[in-house]
Amino acid sequence: MPAFCHAWKGFLPLGTDVRQILREMGLSRHYRPRQHSVVWHTPPKNWRDELLESLRVFQGSPIPHIYFRADDIAAGGRAFNAMCEVFRSHQVPLAMAVVPAWLSEVRSRQLFEAAPLGESLWGWHQHGWRHVNWERSGKKSEFGEQRPIDKQWRDIWQGRKKMHDIFKDHLVRVFTPPWNRLSTSTLRILQELGFQGVSLMKVFPRGIKPPITLKNLRITLDLHTRKGKDAERDFSELSNELCTALGKREPVGIMLHHQRMTHFAFEYLDELLTILRQLLQGHFLSFKDLLGQDHDEQACSGLR
Repeated sequence: MPAFCHAWKGFLPLGTDVRQILREMGLSRHYRPRQHSVVWHTPPKNWRDELLESLRVFQGSPIPHIYFRADDIAAGGRAFNAMCEVFRSHQVPLAMAVVPAWLSEVRSRQLFEAAPLGESLWGWHQHGWRHVNWERSGKKSEFGEQRPIDKQWRDIWQGRKKMHDIFKDHLVRVFTPPWNRLSTSTLRILQELGFQGVSLMKVFPRGIKPPITLKNLRITLDLHTRKGKDAERDFSELSNELCTALGKREPVGIMLHHQRMTHFAFEYLDELLTILRQLLQGHFLSFKDLLGQDHDEQACSGLR
């Protein structure tokens, strides 16, 4: 191991032990979710060194701004609880994209046991309505071009109402569409219904009329729904994607899916948060922070 890696280990925050967190949540070394990307099956040799080596080039550069979004939130459980504990241990905010139709009174209680409603770390916001694909062809979308406007409006409205009833003043007025896809009609509906932002992986299409004032809190890095078939190659590609995003010197949005996180995925997340905070002095943003920024900022406007 290079000398700088030995020195780095001294920077680990006191009290942060992801392995202990996972043990307390009942996640053993051999824990495997039903679905996970091949990259998270088995840790590559010296993966910590590789991650650190790739990010050291940004040491001394302008402080990066980073935000995290967790999708498909609807119930507690071991993986959800562990994810919350990792973010809490680092005091990093996490935007929670909640599927309204999946919520029940019991499930809401489960969520709040792990992530109390009054705790400022959690950015509760709406993730579609039922997370159902309505497209007859092409890529999946709950609010795509083939969906009638009246049905889109009804689903978004009832989802918003249910979210407000449960989360009240803690609700953030951001809409994350399932599969990160929506139509231009959806954007108009969201604006009419009082949303302040959406979170996509792409920019808004140009020439939308009337003009859209919604902010696009863009996701630039997908951690857990990756499609690569070669674990070693995909791990290198993940490092390259992270470096590319940090190199643009714009806020970096990172997407998580706790249901797809293996033990290795949790360890990687913990190491990533440690390096971003302590080596790069990263500034972690919440969705509320992003909504408060100037509309003209390129990173969040979605109109580049």
